[in-house]
Amino acid sequence: MGAPHQDPPVLLSKSDPPARRTGEPLVALPEPPSRASLWAGGLLILLSFGIYPTYPLVPFLPISLWQKGGVGIGLAVLSWTLFFAGSALIGRRGMAHLRHHLRWRREGQSRPELGHSVPRRQP
Repeated sequence: MGAPHQDPPVLLSKSDPPARRTGEPLVALPEPPSRASLWAGGLLILLSFGIYPTYPLVPFLPISLWQKGGVGIGLAVLSWTLFFAGSALIGRRGMAHLRHHLRWRREGQSRPELGHSVPRRQP
């Protein structure tokens, strides 16, 4: 049995688009997140963190121990679902944007990078 037939390579000028075979589907590049999806995703992520203060209240609910466990698991599932849905709405570029603008420490207050020498304190 012979090798499958392949078309010879085609040389294109720099202004021509890339050549495609007739059967290949065109793939659309993902667009950056819109402002509305960025805000909605950020809100969902904030809501996911807002669930954490309710965990200490679960033991004081007037329900059985098994139901308390179910409520705790349900809260955890809800929190993670909101977080992942928010992350999906924001997208990779939006997360990078948020990380850049919402740093816990500013540049002058952060620890030095590994590999850089830091002078020691003299006793």
